Amino acid sequence: MFNAAHGMPVQEISQPEILSGLTTAIIWLDKFENIGFINLAASELLQLSSHRVLGVNWRYILPKLLNEIHHCGTGRITIHEYEIRLPDAIKIHVTCTISFYEMDGEDGWLIEMYNTERHHRIVEEDERWHQYEAGNLLVKTLAHEIKNPLAGIYGAAQLLRKRFPDNLKADKFLEIISDEVSRLTNLVDRMLGPKQKADKESHNIHEIFAYVLELIEPEKPGNISIKIDFDPSIPDVSMDFSSMVQAVLNLVKNAIQAMSLHGGLLTIRSRVESKFTLGTKTYPLIAVLSIIDEGEGIPVELVESIFFPMVTSKKEGTGLGLSVAQNIVRDHGGLIVAESEPGHTCFNIYLPFDHNRHSQELS
Repeated sequence: MFNAAHGMPVQEISQPEILSGLTTAIIWLDKFENIGFINLAASELLQLSSHRVLGVNWRYILPKLLNEIHHCGTGRITIHEYEIRLPDAIKIHVTCTISFYEMDGEDGWLIEMYNTERHHRIVEEDERWHQYEAGNLLVKTLAHEIKNPLAGIYGAAQLLRKRFPDNLKADKFLEIISDEVSRLTNLVDRMLGPKQKADKESHNIHEIFAYVLELIEPEKPGNISIKIDFDPSIPDVSMDFSSMVQAVLNLVKNAIQAMSLHGGLLTIRSRVESKFTLGTKTYPLIAVLSIIDEGEGIPVELVESIFFPMVTSKKEGTGLGLSVAQNIVRDHGGLIVAESEPGHTCFNIYLPFDHNRHSQELS
């Protein structure tokens, strides 16, 4: 090809080069229904190396997608909500569009895949977070109102103790009042959240898990085992170490309590995910920290509201552990998302990296 305006040849770009640069997951099948091309977006979506799948039949990675791919002929077929189970046992739903496509002079089929869960998740999280914020604001307002009379009750109890120093019977009841007021004050403080802004520094996220696992080791039942599945290449994350320990500790304790009766495997996993949207911002890379248990699961009626204050499925729970954890992670620009079914409950912590700092380090 020749560019007449500049008097110089223009380099042609091949079809594979064009498809490789797309953010849409693309797989091309040859006339024998074998995978002849897979772009980076598809490899990342399916968590598979392109070298591993090139030349194999498409049903190897997309079983039961379509009984007969020839049905699409020279037209196009779209399949919605197709479920893919990834190598790490996570399930995702995608929309697949299959169309007749010629590549480098050879007939074949092009499969385009869109992760529909990401769109659904963004919409659901936005709606859920607005509900959560409204509920959290109401709880904090009530907590402030409760704190004032509690202080008055505690002060009155101390004055009565001074007025009747030798009255053992009265002292016993006044001690109960003081203890209960202190307990309620601590509960209200937890509802109000941290009193000061998080002091963030760069930390390795695996240090958080190591510290938490040391804390829970003495109280971990013998019928629960722990599996560590870390990605050692994850960069440091800007965080307040103490508050993040509290968030992870709350989630790990919940997982252990969920398995305390029948036992099971507690899996702690870390991964990096690319092009991930949190709220209205899309990050090139984020850290995904997963806490997975094999307990009975979260009751269906509570899944949508599990992060709201005072919501709990435990008889003796306060319903603040998950709310506090969510507040802490949100203060770090992240989000906690829960997925649950009997025998498999996963809490994913999504944390963005400090991309400005990493860019400066690389420059």
